[in-house]
Amino acid sequence: MQTLEGLQKKIKTAHGLLSVVKTMKTLAAVNIRQFETAAHTLDEFSRIVDMGWQVFFRHQPALPDMKRENSVVLIVFGSDQGMCGQFNESMADLARTRLDNLVDQKLSVFLWTIGERVMTRLEDTQEVHARFNLPGAIQGINEEVGTIVSQIDTWQQKKGTTTFFLLHNEMIRSTGYQAVQKQLLPLDGKWLEQHRKQPWPGNCLPQQGIAGASLFRHLFRHYLFVSIFNAFAQSMAAENAARLTAMQSAEKNILETEENLQAQFRETRQSAITAELFDVITGFEALTDEQ
Repeated sequence: MQTLEGLQKKIKTAHGLLSVVKTMKTLAAVNIRQFETAAHTLDEFSRIVDMGWQVFFRHQPALPDMKRENSVVLIVFGSDQGMCGQFNESMADLARTRLDNLVDQKLSVFLWTIGERVMTRLEDTQEVHARFNLPGAIQGINEEVGTIVSQIDTWQQKKGTTTFFLLHNEMIRSTGYQAVQKQLLPLDGKWLEQHRKQPWPGNCLPQQGIAGASLFRHLFRHYLFVSIFNAFAQSMAAENAARLTAMQSAEKNILETEENLQAQFRETRQSAITAELFDVITGFEALTDEQ
């Protein structure tokens, strides 16, 4: 049987862990709200960019013709921190499945990762060709998006027009998430028709005030920014949702453990008191017999 001192120490440790878990729950809930708000705020900017594409396609019926290379880049979003359940495992599994399918199609596949933990899970499967940092806060997303966009530009100049996919988790409920994949590049015919057929939201038709090639370059960079920023925000919201779920489970287990320890402490203390009483009674009886 454990000593009272040992049980008290365990109870104190459990109580300390419970405080940490509650703090992490609160932070995760706050972060979810921030990243969801950022994603919703970006929707308005995305709408304006889409309207810009409508203007472009009124005067330019087709996209610039670009020769496609037989290669694909998978940009995989993960996390730097743990305690988020199967968050990184789900992304690694999706990346491996997608990788196998593309290799079967005789395509050259390259991995870019965002976050240390998903990178370590994919290194044994395939060489990681580019690694990007995961921002610690929402304010750092812009800088990382700019870095990735620059890397895409450099890659396209050296390798030609490559197909890019974004693989990330996104929230589906208040605390749930799912792994998704979205084609970033190239801009295909379906995407073109969707923007070309979109009705203009007003009676005054827009006019193109700059050269078509210049307008395309600006819209293209804004499209990349919106798409990658949204992937960051969705992934980081899902990461915190996964962490919130994990912390809720941990809190439940700690409370149960603390309750069991308290019960053991009461039982051990009662046993110690009973033993002391028996010792007193035995001593008293011995003295009475001697008298």
